[in-house]
Order: sequence, then structure tokens, then C-alpha cells
Amino acid sequence: MAAHHAAGHDHAMFDWYPGGGSADADLLPDLDLLTARSRDLTRNNGLMAGGIQTLRDNIVGAVLRLSSTPDYRLLGWSREKARDWGNNTEAHFRSWAETTECDAGRSLNLLGLTLQALSGSMVNGDGLGLPLWLPRPGSSWGTRIMMVESDRLATPSALAANPNIRGGIEFDQHGAPTFYNVRRTHPGDALGAWASGADEWERIPAFTAWGRRRVLHLHDKERTGQSRGKPIVAAVMREFHMAGKYSSNELEASVANSLVAAFLESNLDEESAGALFGQDPRAPGASRSSRRATCGACRARPSSRCPWVPRCRASRRAGPMPHSRRSCWPCCATSPRA
Repeated sequence: MAAHHAAGHDHAMFDWYPGGGSADADLLPDLDLLTARSRDLTRNNGLMAGGIQTLRDNIVGAVLRLSSTPDYRLLGWSREKARDWGNNTEAHFRSWAETTECDAGRSLNLLGLTLQALSGSMVNGDGLGLPLWLPRPGSSWGTRIMMVESDRLATPSALAANPNIRGGIEFDQHGAPTFYNVRRTHPGDALGAWASGADEWERIPAFTAWGRRRVLHLHDKERTGQSRGKPIVAAVMREFHMAGKYSSNELEASVANSLVAAFLESNLDEESAGALFGQDPRAPGASRSSRRATCGACRARPSSRCPWVPRCRASRRAGPMPHSRRSCWPCCATSPRA
């Protein structure tokens, strides 16, 4: 029994021989295709779009506030001093985070930037932000964040042979990021394909000289040595795509079936056909045309096998039509009346 089970198990997996590559070797060659497919699902698949929105609502929500609670024992402060410091810090933070002054593009507040970074990490695999020092007239703050599409984080073609650069990120001997290579424009921007700097990169240090981060890289690092993140639906992307196509085909078939008109040919008389389809021609509510179908010109009763009853009804509504003395409409087997 055990031998039979093992034989069946081997037969089911005889063509499954995955490679044993490193984290970057398994992910980076397919990352561009995975990202493009993930974004297409987010745009056109309702289930995928709803799932991403649910995650955004549950992780970030509709309000983003700072809760400043310093460890006053570690700092050697009193509890009152820590409370006053926290209240003052939260007020200053709100004046920056709840306005568009925190955005280098002056379009989103910190909540919007956070949602954008989270969406990028889930859909693209990476959320990338650059803290910049941009003082502006009339503004109390100079620190601003610029969000960058992860597609712009790439290895320049001139440095492709450098083993220390993976997915546009340069690492030291311990695996810590030292520089990020970011394109000045998006590689998929067809409108800016011929713009200045379309094929230029900017080499951004990971930290300043005094230790402050210059690049905020949000991604899930599932394996040791993994340089970039992968879309959250990478494992079920095929099923999502097939489910979307199946749902669309079912909807199209339902719409098509609702528009189909059936034409039946039968040698039954009108009363029998009406009774077959649930209409009693002798019922009080039945129309005059359903009780007696006659030719509009000769007023004669058509033959029981007449295929032209609809034409007779139409001619009756339109009034008598000219016809010869020998015969009436094709439904009439008798000569027309004078």
C-alpha cells in the first residue's frame, strides 16, 4: 500500500524540477513581468482591486496621527516634562503631516503618501520614497518626501556586470545597501520617451554622512539576500486572471442569452399553440387578434397550416392591401371577397 502511494506520488511530480537559485536569481529576472501583471489585475480585476483596498483600510485606515510618548525614565525626565514635550511635538507634527507641505509634489498629505507607499509595496513589490530638503517661501518646514515608482529603481546598463548591484541597489560586503540607482524618468512613460534625461540615472546614497536615511525602501524581505520585493499576488496571479476571465465570459453569455429571440415553426393551430405557451385564446383578457386571426384584405380565416399569420395581423393593422381577384395573401386559401 505504501509502495503504491509512493509510486503515485512520483508520477504526479515526475515533471516538476524547480531550480535552486538564490533569492535574487529566482525573483529579479521575472520581476518586471510580475509587476506589470499585478498592476493590470489591480486596474481590471474587481476582486484584486477590492482586496488591495481592504488591506489599505485595515493597515493604514482613514486617519494617521503621531502618538508621542517618550520613555521619560530612560531620558531622566519627569512624567510632566515628557507629557509636555509629547504634546508640543504632536502639534508641530500635525502642522507638517496634515498638510501638503510634507509632499515634494504638493498634492498629498502624509496619509496619502503612506497609502501610496503601501500600495506600491503590495502591487509592485516595492514602495520607494526620498526624503528631501526643499525649503520654500512661506513654509515652516523644509523636509519633504518624494514618492518614486519602483520601476525607476534599476541597474544601469553600464553597471550590469557588477556583482554588488542587484535590482539597482548597491550593497556592501555585509549585505547592507549603500547606494540606490534611480532613473530620472519612468521607463514606461511613452510621453517622455524623448525627453531630456530619459536614459540617465541618479546614484543616491542610502544614508547621509551623519547617518540619516536618504532612501525609504518599503518591501517584504522573505529570504536572506533578497534585494527587491515581489507583488503580494505573485503566487495566485494565474488563478486571479483565470477567475476574472471566467466571470467576464459568464456575464457576456448571460447578456447574450437575454437578447436571443426564438422562432418556432409548428403545424398547430393558433388555439393549440396559445394553450401550449400558457395563453388561452378564449380567455376574457385575450385580444381580438388572438381570438381570430384573419387576413387584413379578405377577412378570411387563414389555413391551420398558414405560416403567414403574423403578416395577416400586420396587414390588418395597416388596413386592406391591393391584391388580385384570384387570391389573397399567401395565408388565404380562398378567393378574396368583392
